[in-house]
Amino acid sequence: MKKNIGAVVGLYPTPVTVVGTEFEGKVNWINICHIGIIGLDKIMLSMNKVHYSNKGIKQNKTVSVNLVSSDMLVEADYVGLVSGNKVDKSNVFEYYSGALNGAPLIKKSPVSMECEVVDNYETETHDNFILKVVNTYVDENILTSDGKIDYEKVNPILFEMPQRTYLTTGKVIAKCWDEGKKYIRETEM
Repeated sequence: MKKNIGAVVGLYPTPVTVVGTEFEGKVNWINICHIGIIGLDKIMLSMNKVHYSNKGIKQNKTVSVNLVSSDMLVEADYVGLVSGNKVDKSNVFEYYSGALNGAPLIKKSPVSMECEVVDNYETETHDNFILKVVNTYVDENILTSDGKIDYEKVNPILFEMPQRTYLTTGKVIAKCWDEGKKYIRETEM
């Protein structure tokens, strides 16, 4: 039997990312896990309005989104614990610049995206930045032979809010759009 637990968002886990911005002449990093995919070329960052990084995102209209691997977890968790209003986090990660100004990219991240802000859906407490992915930089050793990202090799860290834990991804259990074909064959007999 199912139990009603109220208005609880039950879509966790989500990928752990570190968002890179520039504001007031310095780089800033923040751990953001409330992130979603919107179509094939856009993502959304949902960020509490009190964050220092929001100012840089609004000013520059650019941002980087960097996937977190297990060897980055200590630093990634740290940049989510302290505020850029009080602490200079610019040297926590070694970084480089891509094509967009104001979107520093983390060298250690296996997958980093440069994004332009195309919209901000504001709620009472959150800025929900709609971002267009402009460029994606990946470590060559995580690419498949046909140039696609192999997420089994990436093994990104995931965030689970209800119990406040970090997880890793599991193994591949099936190929998309193959499992459903079994059902089609069974029902068409």
